[in-house]
Amino acid sequence: MAGILGILAALFGTSASAQVAQGIKAYARGEYTTAMRAFEAGAAKGDPQALYNLGVAYAEGRAMPADPARAIDYYRRAAEGGSVLAAFNFGQAYRKGQGVAADPTEAARWYEQAAKGGHYKAGNELGILYIEGKGVPRDPIEGMAWIYPATHASIMDSSAMANAIQAAGLLDRAQIQEAQARGQTYFRRYIAPNRAVVRALSGG
Repeated sequence: MAGILGILAALFGTSASAQVAQGIKAYARGEYTTAMRAFEAGAAKGDPQALYNLGVAYAEGRAMPADPARAIDYYRRAAEGGSVLAAFNFGQAYRKGQGVAADPTEAARWYEQAAKGGHYKAGNELGILYIEGKGVPRDPIEGMAWIYPATHASIMDSSAMANAIQAAGLLDRAQIQEAQARGQTYFRRYIAPNRAVVRALSGG
């Protein structure tokens, strides 16, 4: 979770509400009381970014004692409001059983939502679930297809690269070609239109 608020600032920049943007800056300076006040005000208005920030704050435990269950509740509300970052974190929580009972079906659901919003790391995680048949039907072709966008030359995520190589070992040549073609479609449909998300996740 470390540095995730920095990612949020890079991702939303001027599109963040003034309140949330001020909270992000205050949090980065260690002015946690000011930050939390700003996030809570935004959350009261249903702002997904503010809700996500509160989730991060309760997960990190810098501004107050860590409270995983409360963090999960904020992630859920933010994800339901459309936050891609929250959807990924919510999926992670369900996969790992952190703050909620482990549930691979729910993990897959939220990973897919995040992946369709441009979160290529979520696509990588979703692909693994398809390969393992956890929470979704076992389908190595679909698994490799979801992993593939993160291996694109514009991203080249090291974890996804390794996973793609392993996935390819489960498939024959025709299946690999099918997975790559499907993965290219996913890249064009979900990743290419969301370059701000990709840049933020890549630290660019």
